[in-house]
Amino acid sequence: MYRKGDSYRDKFLITENVVNSFAKFSEDFNPIHMDINFANIHGYTRQVSHGVIQLAYISKMIGMKFPGHGSMWMKQTVNWLIPVLTGDEIEIILIVKSFSSGTNTLTLLVEIFNQKNKKVMTGESQVKLTKKLSSSAISNIGLSNYNSSLAVEKYENNNNLKKSKSQRRVALITGASRGIGAEISKKLAYDGYSVVVNYKNDRDSANAVVENICNSGGNAISLNADITKPDQISNMLKIIFEKWGRCDIVVHGATPPLKIIKTEDTTYKDVSAYLDVYLGGAISLVENTCLLMKSNKFGRYVFLGTSYLFGIPPHGMSSYVVAKEALWGYTKSLASDFGRFGITANMVSPSLTITDLTSDVPARVKEVESMKSPMRRLVNTKDIAHQVAYLCSDNSGYVNGVNVSVTGGPI
Repeated sequence: MYRKGDSYRDKFLITENVVNSFAKFSEDFNPIHMDINFANIHGYTRQVSHGVIQLAYISKMIGMKFPGHGSMWMKQTVNWLIPVLTGDEIEIILIVKSFSSGTNTLTLLVEIFNQKNKKVMTGESQVKLTKKLSSSAISNIGLSNYNSSLAVEKYENNNNLKKSKSQRRVALITGASRGIGAEISKKLAYDGYSVVVNYKNDRDSANAVVENICNSGGNAISLNADITKPDQISNMLKIIFEKWGRCDIVVHGATPPLKIIKTEDTTYKDVSAYLDVYLGGAISLVENTCLLMKSNKFGRYVFLGTSYLFGIPPHGMSSYVVAKEALWGYTKSLASDFGRFGITANMVSPSLTITDLTSDVPARVKEVESMKSPMRRLVNTKDIAHQVAYLCSDNSGYVNGVNVSVTGGPI
């Protein structure tokens, strides 16, 4: 892919505006960078630019051009030889020293020259070429084909909700400000549901999901509630009932951050941190919605599980897996007890998904997981959202008490 000696070069003018902007960003107002008189006193004809500006341009070249999008700058050595002054034009040259196909890593020699062809810096960069692990980028589901004849209610401030009754079915999605929950919210809005985007902390992201839905012809609001607090869940449902008079679908995807803890070091407190969200939250949600669902002879509960329920769980994840197992047991009980009322309860269990929740999972682990799948990629949030949407629909009325694996192949 890359051969020794391959190179890329680009030129950059170090203007006063560049130096001033960097000083403002970094708060490095050393007068040798900012004051020409101070620079003169110390033997320079013009202000000395911050050396890190050169590194910023190297970052731009690596990330945007050579190797380009998806590359990760892992390591950099630097030897500054002579100062770069304000007004200088520099040329940065990146030269391939070596390429490892095994680790997909490039080693680049870096040379920087000024307009007088004097070498001002040398160094060496190590760059990881990341692999595409999913068939498509995780992005917004467009609503351009949404049925505009449906009554559209624009997003309203949560403190001033209108009292009205909705003819649409209403879906509540917990933990919906980002990732899987956000994608499910957009998909259900696309399918014609009024959507409640629940969030705990990230109000701005939740409102961005709502704005995306409403601007595309959908109907949504965001509501803050900590799923571990039954009183907050109760207050959230009161607002939903006051606004729409119904809540037909509950998709429970809220989760605490994942923590790797050795099983021998795990305490019940560690387990309860997950149980309180997964199981405790589910019980409170059902408690506040099941009576109305029974009255309407229709309801859908969909809980997010994990593919770890099907096979050997990974090391250090016992707290997480135990809590998901408890939620799965509750799901089956709901399915058994509520089926005769037209209410189904199911679980959707994806394998490793690229979201904020898994941002700390090493890229190598994600690569290995993608190769385990017959699809040779990781599951993405759209894959999950489509399965959830089916379980929320009328067409899934006889699918009850199942755990749908979204893993790209047999478990």
